[in-house]
Amino acid sequence: MSKKKCYAINTYLQFEKLIGEKSNKEIVIIYIKNYLIEGLGIDWLKTFINFNKTNYKNFNIKYYVDCGTDYGLSILILRENIDYLKLKTNKIILKKINQIAKKNKVLLNPDFDVVDISKIKK
Repeated sequence: MSKKKCYAINTYLQFEKLIGEKSNKEIVIIYIKNYLIEGLGIDWLKTFINFNKTNYKNFNIKYYVDCGTDYGLSILILRENIDYLKLKTNKIILKKINQIAKKNKVLLNPDFDVVDISKIKK
């Protein structure tokens, strides 16, 4: 069984290019790296998601966010409108955060193939 693909983006132009190549029926999973969230903040993520939902209503876009080892950040991000969350931690904390994730309908640490858009040659 092949893994689902998600696409790591670094800029909004990469996002627009990716959406332009996909059809409306495909599920597009966007991977947002940890350094973007730590540098730009949760408000940036919330604005990015809301902006894309209003401009690309016809597309089925899901978000996969990397929190690294920051537990507090992961709890704050769970409240946003994301679908998947990546977190590196021990089993005890992972179990507790997983309970919060279930309430918010977020899948914790899914198994995806991450494709970096910036490394794809034309």
